[in-house]
Amino acid sequence: EEIKVQSLEKDLAVGREIQLSLLPKSAPDMPGWEWATFYKAAREVGGDFYDFFRLPGEPRRLGMVIADVVGKGVPAALFMARTSTMIRAAALEGASPSAALTRANDLILKDRRSELFLTAFYAALDPASGRLEYADAGHNRPLWLRVATGQLADMAGRGFVLGALDTIELEERVINVEPGDYMVFYTDGVTEAMDNAHQPFGEERLRGVVKAKTGASAQEMLEAIVDAVQAFSGSAPQSDDVALFIVRRLDSNT
Repeated sequence: EEIKVQSLEKDLAVGREIQLSLLPKSAPDMPGWEWATFYKAAREVGGDFYDFFRLPGEPRRLGMVIADVVGKGVPAALFMARTSTMIRAAALEGASPSAALTRANDLILKDRRSELFLTAFYAALDPASGRLEYADAGHNRPLWLRVATGQLADMAGRGFVLGALDTIELEERVINVEPGDYMVFYTDGVTEAMDNAHQPFGEERLRGVVKAKTGASAQEMLEAIVDAVQAFSGSAPQSDDVALFIVRRLDSNT
């Protein structure tokens, strides 16, 4: 019995290494922009992921994805491995964010091996202009901190989860990210982190940390969020996978 447990633990450790290898090895390196990333599974393996990739054509744009498989553990991790590849493949066909996610939904349904589904948010960034096109497939809305006005807005958009319905409609939106602005992409493992009284961290606490770190580097803001969630949770076990990344457009004084 002990040998079986040790074998399972070894297999899960290998699975974790494989899963982590599917995440970007480093954040994008683009003049005028900075990124910070964080990932932590609730178990040895999990279903959250993020991805960055160069898109074909001109102007040279960057695709950015964050997604959350509904579920945890090995089934979610296997589903994550397949769907992350499908979303990237659909995006690299050069389609708009809404069309890419719709195409990914078709691919997921054709390859269906389980009843799992996922939420996803896909954005295409033109780093030269700051123009960002995005579509939301039922995911947590990223936060957009507009430094010039101090406004902290949700990157809203109508959409539906991937892998549940044959036909989905996704709204596509465009924003212009100005120098100094931040974008905070996250999964619900951040806002639904529980304390010992089973109360969630919540979006308002997240928004408070983001506002308090205005002017900080992307890495400093990310570390402040992670520290705030961990301090809030205390000794309570991590209940869900966490993926988080922050994008900051540098201003001329940075």
